Amino acid sequence: MPLIDIEANINKMKQIYLSQFTDNINYAPLKTKENLFFTGVGESTCKEGLILMKDLNKCIVYDLEGNIISKIGNKGRGPGEYSFVTNVGISSNKNIYMQSEYDLLEYNLDGSFLNKHNNTFLIHDKYFITSWNLLNDSLFFGHVPNSLGNTEYKALIFDKYGHLVHSFNNYILFNRERKASLFHEKHAHIYHFHNSIFYKDSYNDTMFYLNEKNDLIPSYVFNLGSYKEPLYEREKVTGHEWSNYIYILNVFQTSNYLLIKFQFNSHFPVKRITPRQLPNTQTVTWYNTSYILGLFNKKTGEFIFCKPTETDNQLFTTGLFNDFDAGPRFIPSNQINDSTMIMLITAKQLKDHVASDDFKINNPKYPEKKKELEDLANSLTEFDNPVLMIVTFKNNK
Repeated sequence: MPLIDIEANINKMKQIYLSQFTDNINYAPLKTKENLFFTGVGESTCKEGLILMKDLNKCIVYDLEGNIISKIGNKGRGPGEYSFVTNVGISSNKNIYMQSEYDLLEYNLDGSFLNKHNNTFLIHDKYFITSWNLLNDSLFFGHVPNSLGNTEYKALIFDKYGHLVHSFNNYILFNRERKASLFHEKHAHIYHFHNSIFYKDSYNDTMFYLNEKNDLIPSYVFNLGSYKEPLYEREKVTGHEWSNYIYILNVFQTSNYLLIKFQFNSHFPVKRITPRQLPNTQTVTWYNTSYILGLFNKKTGEFIFCKPTETDNQLFTTGLFNDFDAGPRFIPSNQINDSTMIMLITAKQLKDHVASDDFKINNPKYPEKKKELEDLANSLTEFDNPVLMIVTFKNNK
């Protein structure tokens, strides 16, 4: 089982070029219609050639060209309506599963309502599922947050009726005087690769995959060392010092690489050139982001970080350097299949990037693609829906 030593390689950073991994990049602006728009990037789920985009108030289904397939249900209190959208998924028969707090709602692909199951995501009235993915059309694999420090299970397999099928013990225990709803405890990356479910929660050093016997098998171990949040910090209900630590948010895969999305917080090594005032606040920030992409070569065992850039351009700060078409640096948002990933970009970010010096002085491998991207950005307004950057990775031998 490979050990990926993050602490030992924390300063091992270099500019890594996107063209090393792909010769196929596409951009798909998500179509914008009245009442079918997102004020920010939103969140996405990908399966069966479809993209589910959601925020708390709606869910819209798109194809990979950005065309609207349907709007799923409506917010409200009537039959088939939801209070807010927590998580969504797509079954193999293209039914849409929506979590609205504890409840599961089922819809046809055209957005019409099928069924509602109460308390599907509150197993035994005790275990609240905050992150999940579909094992098949009737079973879910879900993450249980350890909100008190003594939660018996870290993950569960359950059906749409909330019946427990299989449980996985939690071995990371601590004492917290009362429950706390903390992002890093609720978040887990659960995704499909090579027809298996992979599971990595924010606090576990190990990424697992689920075998045919429903055993969680360790596949990779990550050593954060002194950069890992200690248990005494987790025990706090308030006053957490998150900025002192590094977190692994997502682990994407190709046949040859792990693409690991880190939250570096105060350890992020570069700043903006000029400060920026956050909207509707008096807060000033010197940072565009705290995310850094790490690459692990499965064949050689080498691990390295993509070196970030000091810039005011949000899309040029971090990720794989785009020498393909001079477009945004790539850091995945989601995985479509075993070789294809996407990044979600707001229309305003893309327009700002094309207008920046970072874009103008970049001489990519395909100048004609650069011109196409520039034309695309100029055709958008800053209020349009996000753009999908779709990258298909080569299967390097």
